[in-house]
Amino acid sequence: MRLSKLIFHPLFVLACAGLGILSYAGWMRWRFPGGDLSHHFSYVLPIIVPFVAFVFDRAKQLPHAGLIELAVDSAVVITALMRALGDVPLISGHALFLIYAIARPGTRLTKITSAIVMIQVIYLKIFVWHDRISPVTGITLGLLAAFIVRRSARPTISRLTPLPNIQ
Repeated sequence: MRLSKLIFHPLFVLACAGLGILSYAGWMRWRFPGGDLSHHFSYVLPIIVPFVAFVFDRAKQLPHAGLIELAVDSAVVITALMRALGDVPLISGHALFLIYAIARPGTRLTKITSAIVMIQVIYLKIFVWHDRISPVTGITLGLLAAFIVRRSARPTISRLTPLPNIQ
C-alpha cells in the first residue's frame, strides 16, 4: 500500500483525531488541574474530529487548490479559532467551521463527522444556551464561504473532456 493511501485512510485520520482529543484533554487537565472541565470538554472535544478530518482533506488536495480556495479556507479557520479567544462577536466559530466543512467539497468522513457535531452545536446553542444569533450568523457565513469556494473551484478533467458523439 502506498504511503499516501495509508496517511489519508479514514481509520488513520480517526486515529489522529483520537490522539488530538487525548492531547487536548491532557493539556487542559495540566493547565487547569483542579477545575471541572466537563462542560468545556463536551463542547470543544467533539469538534476536534471534523477539524482533523478537514486538515487531512486540505493536505491531500493542497497541490490542486487555487489561491481563492486557500484564502477562504484560511479565513474560515482563523475566524473560527479567533472566536475561541472571544475576539469575534456574534459569530459561532463552531457553526461557521462545521457548516463550511459540510458544504465545501471534501471527503465523506469530514462531512459526516461535521454533520454529527453540528447537530450537537445547534442543540446546545439554541436549546440549552438560548443563543439564536451566533449560530445563524455562523451558518450564513459558512455557506457563503463554501459557495465562494465551489464557484472558484478549478474545472476537473471530466468537465473539460468532450462527450463522445453518439448517433
